[in-house]
Amino acid sequence: MKKRRKGRILSRKRDQRKALLKTLLTSLVEQGSIKTTLAKAKELRPFAERNLTHAIKAIHQPELKVAKIRLLKRSLPEKAIKSLFQIADRSKKRMGGYTRIIKLTPRLSDHAEQAIIEWVDDQKQEADRTVSKKKGKAEQVKNDKKGKQGRKTITNDKQSKED
Repeated sequence: MKKRRKGRILSRKRDQRKALLKTLLTSLVEQGSIKTTLAKAKELRPFAERNLTHAIKAIHQPELKVAKIRLLKRSLPEKAIKSLFQIADRSKKRMGGYTRIIKLTPRLSDHAEQAIIEWVDDQKQEADRTVSKKKGKAEQVKNDKKGKQGRKTITNDKQSKED
């Protein structure tokens, strides 16, 4: 008889699935956001939020700090734990929902649903994103102006050569 089972298998065995989630979490902590398939993102979300909750409790409850750090060491390397504590410090006022999943268009090769998973309270990343958008628009305007000027000079050169 088939019983209810929690979680996705992701076409992997148990130990490989755990290793995948650990590496995805490490990448998420180090980079702030990652692009992956929708199924992996949905499976990573509770794992990431649970670990961030452990980090927040380690910060606010000194008597639990050693136990929570030991729990975090099971799923993250040492340098990622330090980064997770920085994220936890920014997210300490939040009561949950630390991650956001943004769906993307399907991948062209195999039509797999893509998604971006990122931390919600990562103000630094959001500030960087808005700055890069502004820089991108400014660069486009500069390139357009250069391109128009370049075209005018080319046409002027051609006309002067013909005359």
